[in-house]
Amino acid sequence: MSSDRHVVVVGAGPGGLAAAARLRDRGGGRVAVTLIAPGLRATFLGGTLDVALGDQEPTAFSAPVDMAGVRCIDAAVSAVAPDGVALGDDRIAADAVIAAPGLVVDANSMPSWSRVVAAWDPYGARRLRERALGLRAGRVLVAITAVPYRCPPAPLALAVGLAGRHLEARHAVRVTVATPEAVPLAGVGGEAPAFVSDACAAAGVTLERGFVPDLQASADGVLRATDGREIPYDGAFLVPAHRRAACLEGLPGTGPLVAVGERGSVDGSPLYVVGDAAGTGLPRAAGFASGAAVAAADGALESLGIAPAPPPPALEASCFMFHHGRAISRIGVRYTGDGPSVRIDGPSRDLWPARTGELRRFLEAAGAPGSGVTAAG
Repeated sequence: MSSDRHVVVVGAGPGGLAAAARLRDRGGGRVAVTLIAPGLRATFLGGTLDVALGDQEPTAFSAPVDMAGVRCIDAAVSAVAPDGVALGDDRIAADAVIAAPGLVVDANSMPSWSRVVAAWDPYGARRLRERALGLRAGRVLVAITAVPYRCPPAPLALAVGLAGRHLEARHAVRVTVATPEAVPLAGVGGEAPAFVSDACAAAGVTLERGFVPDLQASADGVLRATDGREIPYDGAFLVPAHRRAACLEGLPGTGPLVAVGERGSVDGSPLYVVGDAAGTGLPRAAGFASGAAVAAADGALESLGIAPAPPPPALEASCFMFHHGRAISRIGVRYTGDGPSVRIDGPSRDLWPARTGELRRFLEAAGAPGSGVTAAG
């Protein structure tokens, strides 16, 4: 590479794609950008809902990564450092590293129960719909087994969506959603907690708050909480605990989250961690990951003497709820220096193009020419 400096980006999610694009676009040809991700595929995790509800297939939410002006490597990074990354026995040196590998779903921590699907991605959702939508009577359970987890409103949106599908089909199916949080979406704030609670009630979904699963005391067909509560089910979708990616092991912080400072820097070094694995206190959502990645890329360019860093952008994210009648609502959150502001739009069928647009932009950021997905509404 003939460029003056070299920056490695780890991960092909919203954070990794945004960081690589920002480095390329503002680098002025003076920085070589390498993006590394296993499989070199970008997956829109929001598609989990569409697949679980039978509206799309998982392939509609995935695209190969082929970014113009960025060297893309199909590999798993085993360790990150301010001066480069390790790929097993190999190493790639760098002047700065932006790590956005996301959080890893710890499916191995879940018991192998016949009535349970333990996953949190579009491919796991395909297994869920075969069980949840195939029921004609009984109880479906959506349960969050631990916090933090990706996309806070999504399990509640999934439960509301499943209830709507069974209502349309005139099935005698009851849906329950359980969360360890005493107040769902308390971290989002504003009207969001009341809105999702009301959406569950309107859809006939039972919402179990403060439900911390005790997997050792549970069995196939009944989920027990540490406080003794029990939820029987005929089919369940459990969101497993999330852990750090292997490449982030040993970095400061507690649990799955890495302690970061300004612009995601680790201990003030040119190693930045952004996205779901960064301990910022923000909910784990794609928009926040992208905004933090842009700020990290600007910080890296300034530290390398390539371009001054503008003020970090306001962090914004949108999450969607599915409702009866194929309507959807949007929970928009914006963080500035004055704190968060929450805006709720809908429910309305008119919001489908906005959601489809988010998917299309994500896939195009990976280098895909466009998405064949159309608005499900």
